[in-house]
Amino acid sequence: MKNELTRALAASLCTTVATIGIVPSALGQTLPDRSTLSATRLMADADAPETPDGDYTRPVLTDATTRPVLDPIVVVATRTERPRFTTPAAISTISAEQIETLQPYGFQDVFEAVPGVAVQGGPRRIAEEPAIRGFDDERVAIRIDGTRQNFNKAHGGRFLLDPDLIQSVEVLRGAGSAVYGSGALGGVFDIRTRSGRDFSGGIDGLGGRVRAGWQDNGQEWRVSGLLHGQRNDWDGLVALGRRELGEDLRDGDDNRILASRDRLAWASARFGWQPGEDQRFELAFDHFDNQGINPSNANAVAEAGTLVDRDSTRRQVRASYRLAPEGVDWLDLRATVHRNVVDTDEFRLDDDRQDRSDFATNGLELVNSSRLAGDDRRAVVLTYGVEAYADRQRGQRNGAARPQFPDASARYQAAFAQLELPIGSRLSLIPGLRWDRFEYDSAGGFADRDDDRLSGRVAAGIELAADWYAWADWSRAFRAPSLTELFADGVHFTVPLAPGQIVINRFVPSPDLAAERLEQVQAGLRWRHHGLLQADDRVQVDLVYFRSDVDDFVDQVVTFISGPPRFDPPTRTLVFPGITRNLNVDAVLTGAELEARYDAERWYAQATLSLLDSRRRGEDVGLASVQPDRLRLVLGTRWLQRSLTLGVGLTAARSRRDVPAEALTTPGHGEVDVTLGWRPQQGALAGFGFDLALDNAFDTGFRLHPNPVSQPGRSLRLSVSRDFSL
Repeated sequence: MKNELTRALAASLCTTVATIGIVPSALGQTLPDRSTLSATRLMADADAPETPDGDYTRPVLTDATTRPVLDPIVVVATRTERPRFTTPAAISTISAEQIETLQPYGFQDVFEAVPGVAVQGGPRRIAEEPAIRGFDDERVAIRIDGTRQNFNKAHGGRFLLDPDLIQSVEVLRGAGSAVYGSGALGGVFDIRTRSGRDFSGGIDGLGGRVRAGWQDNGQEWRVSGLLHGQRNDWDGLVALGRRELGEDLRDGDDNRILASRDRLAWASARFGWQPGEDQRFELAFDHFDNQGINPSNANAVAEAGTLVDRDSTRRQVRASYRLAPEGVDWLDLRATVHRNVVDTDEFRLDDDRQDRSDFATNGLELVNSSRLAGDDRRAVVLTYGVEAYADRQRGQRNGAARPQFPDASARYQAAFAQLELPIGSRLSLIPGLRWDRFEYDSAGGFADRDDDRLSGRVAAGIELAADWYAWADWSRAFRAPSLTELFADGVHFTVPLAPGQIVINRFVPSPDLAAERLEQVQAGLRWRHHGLLQADDRVQVDLVYFRSDVDDFVDQVVTFISGPPRFDPPTRTLVFPGITRNLNVDAVLTGAELEARYDAERWYAQATLSLLDSRRRGEDVGLASVQPDRLRLVLGTRWLQRSLTLGVGLTAARSRRDVPAEALTTPGHGEVDVTLGWRPQQGALAGFGFDLALDNAFDTGFRLHPNPVSQPGRSLRLSVSRDFSL
């Protein structure tokens, strides 16, 4: 089976003139640390040299016109700003410039080049769910601007925002419960959206951006616009957008992907007040809506009896505050309070059935970092905080309670602490500990329940030489069962067998379901070098190995027919019973990841490789939904003072056949994409942006495991944007 990946790669290479792709023009997140909060300082640091080796230092900033930063500042692993090269964790970053050039149809395009990451459930955007290292659904944490995104409806997606709103993404691959609590078994997606100061750069004035785009596959049009401004201590941003798929998508075999049309609309507002260099307030509002006629199971093949007119809406309000006085080493405070509401209305077309699902999360988080000793390069930093949040869900069907999405609530309280401890000039240790308590209430007659968990992590990193860094990590993580996993009841599905015969499959509640527990070890090696092939080039290579042992993994088992039939006299039907229940099983997942980047004045390249194996403990069979091994190769070139970028990328995936009996298998595949971007720097077109993307250039037919629906075929995307000042 190892040869299948090679064959898929070779087949695609034979049809490709060159393997070129898009690598970010700015690879790092530009979050200010305690000494760079002010806009003036942010701009002053934008042209600073690369960060020296170290553990706790001020960030190196970049913009779309500067050289890419191969050693960006990251926050997600420790909640403090650190150079990625000397952070003992597996982290990938994605910038706004990279997303703009990709012109993503959905989040599968955004994360395609990140090792260990897959987006399942597609190609319908409402069904996109993230997975990291084989952990999917609520086993990975999603955070948007520091707020939890806990909503997860069965057969539905979790990315309820448009990529146009994103300023940067950090992906933590590996357990993160010692910092983020429940759900971070596989890792964390930390998404930061745009603010007014991301555009103003600390300069007073008003400006904006308008953008229009088109895709031939599905005849999609999209338009968006934003206004941003800054005056003295105040800044703000208002953004609106809409995209509509006018026809069903077509796959690589020119078949319609039935019921894939949708319409997305969004609005966002950000208001910031920064009365000095040491503090900032921000108030944010988000509204996102996805409407379309899709199957009730949005990641399944469409059939006439399963179509629903679905409208999913996410509304969020967030208030945040940061206080980091210069010269006060013990104080770097971040506070966030938020409310996130997701409503889904589904009108089934064949029988007028109306379902409504409401989910709300209210949360509060306080985090502080204290520098106990040392300087910027080798500081002893203690980070500690508390978090409290509550989830509430309610389901209705034709106005009555819907047990499939039960009326229930959960409350969580947590406290955590982490120490960044340099030892000597090369070694550093990062131990961390977090305690979580959670309580469940259900309206279904089940007893209330409470539990608690302790999560820990110990990471160590050593600078072997100026260009070499090795690290290792041991951690324990957990995931509290979701409200639906615990309390779902009622009919799951019905299937006619023959005239007068039917299968009725019902949920079996699992109120005693145990929390999932994970113990993980991972180790990594990094190398970087300047002047490898040219005097001004840079290269960085990351290798990671991991093993995750999971106890009480929640596995949904569907028994199609669970017993002998019974005759129902009123309907004169023979009814076969079936059950769907959640069970705790044990599993082991192992794998390795490679991420390599090269950047020179004219050329750039990237390669990522993900290898993953899974087993139920004591059994010689893999888990059903674990993503296959995948290789991504990219190569690109820049011209006209780096304003013109051309690239082609290749993705090759191995088949996934090592799955339990009756689970879906997926053949291997290879596909190619091309990107072209032009950002004129002078003349009449200065301020414009022109982008072209050709996705699945050779119209390959393929599926992404474990999706039963094929991915879109060749898709040509065009967009034009214009930045302006008022």
